[in-house]
Amino acid sequence: QVMTEDGNESHFQVNYLGHFLLTLELLPIMLDTATSTGDCRIVIVSSVGLFNGQFVPDNMNGEQSYGRLAFYCHSKLYKVMHGYALQRRLQNVGITVSSLNPGIVSTDGVDKGLESDGWKLSLWKVVKKTGVFRNPQQGAATSLNCAVNPELNKQQHYYYDSCNVKAPSSQAMSFELQEQLWEISINIVKDWMTP
Repeated sequence: QVMTEDGNESHFQVNYLGHFLLTLELLPIMLDTATSTGDCRIVIVSSVGLFNGQFVPDNMNGEQSYGRLAFYCHSKLYKVMHGYALQRRLQNVGITVSSLNPGIVSTDGVDKGLESDGWKLSLWKVVKKTGVFRNPQQGAATSLNCAVNPELNKQQHYYYDSCNVKAPSSQAMSFELQEQLWEISINIVKDWMTP
């Protein structure tokens, strides 16, 4: 388990809290853009891992149990929950919040990251040949679609996979859990927020 210097589990902070705070800090600019253009987008890149994530408020930092993959999945769930909660707070201001799964994308960065783990790199190269992975262009397609497709200027939050609306997990869609996560997140990042 890796904790950040701020005292948060690393997946929680890097994959979720940092994005949460950055989005809040950029909101004034986005609101100005929405006012002048009538169309501003916030695109939250999650993962299919959200379906294996769980929101357990008493275990956000691995206080009770920890597994690296589990916490990766939790962080991806939180991003989708954040999308719903944020869109509710941005009703009728010209901003559309979307979250998405880009798919499993095969990039050279993954190969380089596995260079020191010979067996993992070998396994990765075999799995890449199965056709399960998307190339970088395919992986970017859903993000770009959410960012620029004029038909998606709906000012409602949707979760997308392969450029299509898909229902996320039941936890991701829970109003009560979304609001609980929002409050926990605000309490954690409030000292770093611009007044």
